[in-house]
Amino acid sequence: MRKEELLSLIRPALVAKPYLPHDAASATPSAVLIIIHYHCNSHIPRVFLTKRSPALKSHKGEISFPGGRYIDNDGILLTTALRETQEEIGIAFHPHQVAGSLRAVRTMTSNHFIVPFVTLQHKLPEHRIAANEVEAVIDVPLIETLESIEPDTEHYRLAKDAFKFTYDGNVIWGATARILKQLYDVLIRPS
Repeated sequence: MRKEELLSLIRPALVAKPYLPHDAASATPSAVLIIIHYHCNSHIPRVFLTKRSPALKSHKGEISFPGGRYIDNDGILLTTALRETQEEIGIAFHPHQVAGSLRAVRTMTSNHFIVPFVTLQHKLPEHRIAANEVEAVIDVPLIETLESIEPDTEHYRLAKDAFKFTYDGNVIWGATARILKQLYDVLIRPS
């Protein structure tokens, strides 16, 4: 699937303004960057995920998108996503390279609202991980990973909308899986 086709499928799912849901006032605002790229093969979209450092206080060892908590100096959540991405994987993006954002999701354990921004790139520069935050970058084929969707009964026994994805032995669950589910809904199972 070429970049232009992928973007045409994702564009209707992008929200006009990445406002947080009405009950976000009680949660910590955060933002991530979904980096979809065609670096290895011009027809196969891939997405950068990170494996969080085991030394972190929360969500240690989990698979996530690059990103993190909003700080007052950011001003807007897009700045948060771009700043955190550069800190974690050493790749700088500019606001004009971001297509928009998907709907915000809430973490089930750490009380964060996460706004996922999307960028589509042909090629990426070399990444450089911040070892205190990221153990590794996991560069996965987007469509193949989305097709691995399963109900997540291991982590959330009672949640109806809990899903997980897997790639190369890595289990992607929680808020990251709920963000991937939005991509699944527009790329694999459009309504």
